[in-house]
Amino acid sequence: MDETIMTESPIGKRLEKVKKKESRCLVFNGKKISLTSRITIGRSSRCDVVIDDMLVSREHSEIQQIKSSFYIKDLNSRNGTFVNDIKVPKGKYIKLSPNDVIRLGSKIEITLN
Repeated sequence: MDETIMTESPIGKRLEKVKKKESRCLVFNGKKISLTSRITIGRSSRCDVVIDDMLVSREHSEIQQIKSSFYIKDLNSRNGTFVNDIKVPKGKYIKLSPNDVIRLGSKIEITLN
């Protein structure tokens, strides 16, 4: 008769910890965009997230990871960057939280997941 013996492995515990760590992403037009340590958002093809809207500046805003949190900064855009309908001061980093809604231009909304 075969016997199965189950034991705990340090590797299994480590994998469990890795699996629990959530990665953050942006949701824009139904598409998920993985966040890296720094991304730029704007109309320019040089940006990581390109938005085709005349009210969005060429280089509108950036999201940067600082330690384990993400922050957004308005890059002196003409029409501003808003998080949950609160204007982000130009040049200042504002901490983002899950489910925050970022608004650019006319009605462009990006959600942090």
